[in-house]
Amino acid sequence: MPPTPQVPYVLAAPGYLAGGGSWDHLTELLHHGHGWHYTSETDLHTRLTSPDQRLHVTLAHARPHPEWILTGPAWQARIGVFLPVEYVTAIVDAMRSPAPDPPAALDPLATAGWTTRRCGTARTAVSPDETVSVTEERAPDGTPEAWYASCTAGGLTWWNAVFPVGTPLQVAAAFTGSLASPDPLVRMAVGIPLYNCGSYTRFTPTDVSWHGERVGLDARIAQARAARRPAPAAPPPPASPCRPGTVAPHRPR
Repeated sequence: MPPTPQVPYVLAAPGYLAGGGSWDHLTELLHHGHGWHYTSETDLHTRLTSPDQRLHVTLAHARPHPEWILTGPAWQARIGVFLPVEYVTAIVDAMRSPAPDPPAALDPLATAGWTTRRCGTARTAVSPDETVSVTEERAPDGTPEAWYASCTAGGLTWWNAVFPVGTPLQVAAAFTGSLASPDPLVRMAVGIPLYNCGSYTRFTPTDVSWHGERVGLDARIAQARAARRPAPAAPPPPASPCRPGTVAPHRPR
């Protein structure tokens, strides 16, 4: 039997229209790399819980709107699975290890050339191709408190994201920072572009293969494992030598 031909890969841009990618790149990284535990796994959903039991990541497979559900101590975000898994991973990283001084959530989008407009206390950023919008709701005192986003192209809404009141700013900033990134994403040249999105999406050939993707994931898992290993204990200081003319203390038997 002749060998099965390998599926070619491409670099897809903009990333927010590259599709969800391989979901197990996140679930395997959390489980094997960061020590999260599968606390529920059925045909309808897969749920992982952090070692300290404070954070949860659920991949809900229910149709017609499968989604990621990210749960913190006092908030729960919901993200459609067509948002690239690379972006979801960045958001989960911000859940696990919050940045000490994150930017205002819409700043990365403004820097990347997104158009910003105001409506009352809300601010909305729209991508240059007008397929993605991110709205930031603010409290009466002007404090950002919730974020809502959607991606609509080719007459279809490809993903929605809801970060409700209580979501840490670091999490919202990780989301918008990913959207603002100009970096293309590696994708199998199958099922892309998304339906009716060809005019919005750019593809570049790449020599990345399935094996190369797997090697990259294994490297990230190994790096995560190494980062959570406790540092080796420092050796005890050497015993002070006796000075000339002194007698070492007698140890009773």
